Amino acid sequence: MKKAIFRQMTLLASLGIILASAVLCGIFYNQLTEQMRIDMRGRTQIFINDDYKSAIDNLSLVNPEEEMRITIVSPGGTVLFDNMVEPRDWENHLGREEIEEALSSGEGESCRFSSTLDTKTYYYAVRLADGSVLRTAKTINSMWRVFAGILPVTGAVILLCIAVAYLASGRLAKRVVEPIGQVDLSGEPDVPYDELAPFAKEIADQRKQIRQGSQKLRESIGTINAIMDNMAEGVVLFDRRGTILSLNKSAARIFDAERPMEGSSPLELLRDLDFNKQLKRALEGRRGEMAFHKADREYRVIISPAEETGVVVFFLDITERSEAERLRREFSANVSHELKTPLTSIYGNAEMLKSGVVKDDDKLLFYGKILDEASRLIDLVEDIMMLSELDEGKTQQAHDRVNLFDVAYECMDALAQKAEKHHVTVKVKGSGVITANRALIYEMFYNLIDNGIKYNKLGGDVEVAISQKEEKTTIIVSDTGIGISAADRDRIFERFYRTDKSRSKKSGGTGLGLAIVKHIVMVHGGSIQVTSNQGEGVRFEISF
Repeated sequence: MKKAIFRQMTLLASLGIILASAVLCGIFYNQLTEQMRIDMRGRTQIFINDDYKSAIDNLSLVNPEEEMRITIVSPGGTVLFDNMVEPRDWENHLGREEIEEALSSGEGESCRFSSTLDTKTYYYAVRLADGSVLRTAKTINSMWRVFAGILPVTGAVILLCIAVAYLASGRLAKRVVEPIGQVDLSGEPDVPYDELAPFAKEIADQRKQIRQGSQKLRESIGTINAIMDNMAEGVVLFDRRGTILSLNKSAARIFDAERPMEGSSPLELLRDLDFNKQLKRALEGRRGEMAFHKADREYRVIISPAEETGVVVFFLDITERSEAERLRREFSANVSHELKTPLTSIYGNAEMLKSGVVKDDDKLLFYGKILDEASRLIDLVEDIMMLSELDEGKTQQAHDRVNLFDVAYECMDALAQKAEKHHVTVKVKGSGVITANRALIYEMFYNLIDNGIKYNKLGGDVEVAISQKEEKTTIIVSDTGIGISAADRDRIFERFYRTDKSRSKKSGGTGLGLAIVKHIVMVHGGSIQVTSNQGEGVRFEISF
């Protein structure tokens, strides 16, 4: 704006100076010409009452200028006198316009222009007393020659004026523009010129709208980024050319992206032929799905076209779901197998009793087998129901302050007869109080102590040690039994897994006890660890 004002003002000033100079030169030229005519008339009319002889005698009194020509012509047009032309060059002047006017009316004038010499000659004539005509003539340059003569001085003056206008335009433009540049548009604008008020108000309103729009956009982007970054699913956005636009933290974690991937090729993210085919199909507008494995994780990949953007790819981690499905299938198979064994035994014994092939003395034995298998079946169903409730979270309610020593002692008392039968000594020591579901804590102690009795040696021990320090409570259940081999140690918490299958069947174990223990510990936010070697007993350490 400053440059535009400066250029326009400089141009306008320059044109004004040049135009004013030309007009002044024209006015000066016209005044000079008019003054010359007045002067010639005054000089010529001095001789109006003389005859040609006295006029010649009195010419010395006039002292004419050298450039003024004086001619006396007879009434017949013969030149009687001329101060600049030799007599042999005289010619009849009767046809001259100013001579004819003077002879007829007493005075006459004319002006003739010579294009060859670029000059103009002014003639003025008066009729003398004897009828002859005295004519004066003076040659002046044309206006252009006059202008050309003064051009150096005029040009210098014009250039000086233009230089002054140039400097003045610069300062004036600065003074005009500088207040505009200092206008504060952040609030209600205070403009230095009234003409700018509507324009400044419009700009201020637009700035306010842009600021509000930018704030909303930043908030929206922040919300989207927060959602994207906190999503467990990996999300990758591709543009219409298949180039990566963005990816969230989960996707970067899945692909171990240590550098920004924006602007990269999909091959730099995932080198998978099937994925690239699905991505190309999505760019053509067709949705696709595929499975993807990386390390020990399994992902379901959803590749979906996004209008006006490109393609959105979701990486859904289904490892836990797949594992849960696998465990569900294994659990169903194991449950069917575990239920089939006692039911088959019950059915076989009942069939033999019904057919009458069993002697009366042996019937009590068969009834005892049916009772044992039914009891085992009830225990199995109860354990399965317990695990189902733990899986569904139905047992997380009714948490109270639980005295661990009292619960452990109660379990020891309930299992005293069994311990005596197996010649195993059970001890409980220490103290601790936690907030928990008392029934579940009882089930936990019962299963651990029961296992310690069942898998112990004759004359062995089972010890429950409880300790509490600040906010940490530790329960250690150890025995001097047969122990667990290194191969079995990592699997003892699996459902229906038995380290000594023959002994487990004989002791009536369901294979779900330790799985229930682990679930109870996890429900209460604790952790459980096992330490054991073959033949050296087992040590369970639980921390809350």
